[in-house]
Amino acid sequence: MALALAAMIIAAPAHAADMAPAAAYYPATPVAPAVYNWTGFYVGGNVGVGLLPDRATQAATGFVVLPTPINVNPIGLVGGAQAGVDYQFSSVVVGAQASWSMSNLNGNSIVTATSPANTQERLTAAPRWFASATGRLGYADNTLLFYVKGGGAWMHIEHVEDSLKLGGATIASQSISDTRSGVTGGVGLEYAMTENLSALFEYDYYDFGSKVENFNPTVGTPLSIRSYLHTLTVGLNWRFTPAPSGQRFCPTC
Repeated sequence: MALALAAMIIAAPAHAADMAPAAAYYPATPVAPAVYNWTGFYVGGNVGVGLLPDRATQAATGFVVLPTPINVNPIGLVGGAQAGVDYQFSSVVVGAQASWSMSNLNGNSIVTATSPANTQERLTAAPRWFASATGRLGYADNTLLFYVKGGGAWMHIEHVEDSLKLGGATIASQSISDTRSGVTGGVGLEYAMTENLSALFEYDYYDFGSKVENFNPTVGTPLSIRSYLHTLTVGLNWRFTPAPSGQRFCPTC
């Protein structure tokens, strides 16, 4: 019996060495980590704040003579929608986007006129909406997308010019509504929270150049108005990015 037990003890390690390793510890094919893909169409919305620096200078002889420009800087809420398409190759993402936003910016400024005596001129600026059509270029770090954008822009704005007596009584009031065109550029960061939903943070600069608004010179004065717009927004995009069969686009889903 002692000899038989010794033989079993010697044979056991040799038998274990001949056994195949367990498949759970040595997978036949390693599974590659999923990588997010930004290719596809998207629609979304945004909300934020805007600042419109307007600088108005006298453009022709009028009822009043202004000693200095009128600077109006309304600030307020903006919000709207965007839609676009992206295509990713390697870590580079290129795309195009269209956006439209409403605005509650509204502000005014008053300058005391050189003549007539005891007269002031008040200018009110109120952009009602603005829109853009831009291209986008970005760098994707998996679910993070850093991008820049640029293109054309449009803004519908209302300007009101009031001629006032020094005490504040209105002599005359007139308004001009206009749709201005210009250019825009911006930078942003977008994060894919799920396979279809992404969040964004973006700054945009709009330049609408200068335009002469021909207010009636018998009760006011024509003004050359230089308009800029700055916006800072957050938003969400719903992305239509179906994954190919057997492949996941989002590693966190």
